[in-house]
Amino acid sequence: MHETEIPPLWLKSAPAATGGTGFALPAVLRLRARRGALAIVLAGEGADVPLPFTFATATGAAQGVGEGETLLPGVPTVALVPAGATRIEVAGAPPGFRLGYYPVHKVALKLHAFANGRFDGLGLPRRWKAAGVAARTLRGALHALVSAAPARRRAEAARYRAFRARFVGDFAEVPAPGAAPRLSLLTDGGSASATDLSVCAAALAAQTDRNFEWVVALPPDAPPALAQAAAGARVATAEGGPAKRLAAALDAAEGGLVLFLDAGAQPTRDAVALVRDAFAGHPDCALVYADEERLDAAGVPLHGVYHPAFNRHLMESSGYVRRFAALPRADALRLGLDPAAGPAAGPAAVFDLLLRHASAVPEARIRHVPRVAVGLKDHPPGFAPEEIDATAATLARLRGVGVDIIGRHLRPLYPTPAPAPLVSIVVPTRDRAALLSVALRSLIARTAYRAFEIIIVDNGSVEPATFALFEEIKALWPATEVVRDDGDFNFPRICNLGVDAARGDMILLLNNDVEVIEPGWLDEMVALASLPGAGVVGAKLLFPDRTVQHAGVIAGLFRYADHWFAHSAADAPGYEDRLRVRQNLSAVTAACLLIRRDVWDAIGPLDAVRFAEDCNDIDLCLRARRAGYDVVWTPFATLLHYESASRGKKRSREHRARLKAQRARMEAIWHTSTLVDPHYSPNLDRKSLFAAQAEAPQGPRAPRTSRV
Repeated sequence: MHETEIPPLWLKSAPAATGGTGFALPAVLRLRARRGALAIVLAGEGADVPLPFTFATATGAAQGVGEGETLLPGVPTVALVPAGATRIEVAGAPPGFRLGYYPVHKVALKLHAFANGRFDGLGLPRRWKAAGVAARTLRGALHALVSAAPARRRAEAARYRAFRARFVGDFAEVPAPGAAPRLSLLTDGGSASATDLSVCAAALAAQTDRNFEWVVALPPDAPPALAQAAAGARVATAEGGPAKRLAAALDAAEGGLVLFLDAGAQPTRDAVALVRDAFAGHPDCALVYADEERLDAAGVPLHGVYHPAFNRHLMESSGYVRRFAALPRADALRLGLDPAAGPAAGPAAVFDLLLRHASAVPEARIRHVPRVAVGLKDHPPGFAPEEIDATAATLARLRGVGVDIIGRHLRPLYPTPAPAPLVSIVVPTRDRAALLSVALRSLIARTAYRAFEIIIVDNGSVEPATFALFEEIKALWPATEVVRDDGDFNFPRICNLGVDAARGDMILLLNNDVEVIEPGWLDEMVALASLPGAGVVGAKLLFPDRTVQHAGVIAGLFRYADHWFAHSAADAPGYEDRLRVRQNLSAVTAACLLIRRDVWDAIGPLDAVRFAEDCNDIDLCLRARRAGYDVVWTPFATLLHYESASRGKKRSREHRARLKAQRARMEAIWHTSTLVDPHYSPNLDRKSLFAAQAEAPQGPRAPRTSRV
């Protein structure tokens, strides 16, 4: 967590029934916990060993908090306040030990910072401004800490149970028999247990839409118990491994649509209806997939797994579509299942078929149903260890490149073109020579990709050190040009001037407060920008303390747009491991943004009239998406970003008014107050940076495409 000038809000001592040291919970926390489990951040002072603690009620009954029941010295601890708790009891606390918590509400934290923060020597107006800056930074760090804590996962599980009771299995429509083709569910029963098949059979027996068949493929020597467990299924027999059995089920299918279903899957009661309704409403649809829920070993739902609209790079990296996806049977028969060898040939063959199919059809014909349609056990994000080698080989063959295996995920090693395209790196600046020096010297010294020129756009610098630096950089990197601009600060106009002077086939917008920290970042971005359909590529940016500053922008967050998972640990997985892999997004920050010159020319420059300071990069990316170009974010290009170091974080009243006006224009164009980003989910909270479960859907749940 960031170092901060703001101490915890210290709790008052209270009697402890357990013989430990007691601390009273303030009324605001007790009242908030009554509405549901409340995650808070605790901090102790005066102990150098871990201290166990519990929550207690007014009657003295102690309530443990599971994984969060120990305070670690010098480390903030996230704990879940149970309903009815009135105090915290700490065992083994030494004399003088203090316990406090950090308020996370925006206003409460700023007031606490103003009253108790360490801002020595500042008058009241400057203290108020300093408190606001510190509180904003700390609040982001606190939310990131809570989002990654075990206590938060328990709270999310409780919230999902409440959501599930109202919004899972609630689809009331049943398409008429002629409205959409019949659905054939295809299962390899030869790798399953009788228990798994019977659970799946029970779920299928409860379907509201009966216009389906279940085809289970078994080896000829399968125990009779397997066929008996698959009650209601039509059994196909086949020699060979899982892929050959699934191929036999596909050959035996009679429906116009097919869906490969895991033997242990538990479809929701409306699963068939959801699939057939999507095809009924969109007859040109080529592929439909839906959301999932993760089950524990006993089959109890833990939480929803909410997918984005079609995301080609995420499909390659994690195969997220393959667990509940339907396509026309004619297409599946034409493509065929690859009977690859090995025990994981079944999952790899399905991934192979779906990836070939999705690669051959326009994205507009692929629809995502943002509703939970199936429950799956033992299904973390990515590929299972027993299937990942076969899946990596499949992806390598289909893409014609090497593939790295990174944990449970894949990274196709796309090459940079030959010859290497010239990248024009546009760096806007105004004085701050020391800051700019770090950006440019690290760029020159640490970047492996050497086919670049530097375009410095000087927005009214006056300090001699700045002009001396310009000459030093020209000597270090002769392909450097300085463009002078003496107008008022207008970020889009400044960048556009740099692009006008650029000679490259690719344009990289780079802030003057960014530092290059690893050599392969630009190779990665150029390789991705060179793929068919690509338009914009964004990087992973870290704060100087190595927490996340930028892992992509989600449009519509907080009725505008925001960087999700900001202030998370550098290695934080993000939602469903999405911070670990490449993915398509709707927008990325212009602090480090690569765009092909032909795309820039096609969609127009940054909007310097409506968005002089804010929104301009998001607007550019959304225009690229609307024109049909991909916006891609990659964690394999990582840089440091000293965010706002060149202009500062403090905002005057006039500045805030300008930002408000620009965001109003953004709303008028892109309707961000109601927009659900196609790479987010209406089932996730649009007021959370950390993809929290929404209490109720926050947008339409109709079948959707990736179009903004």
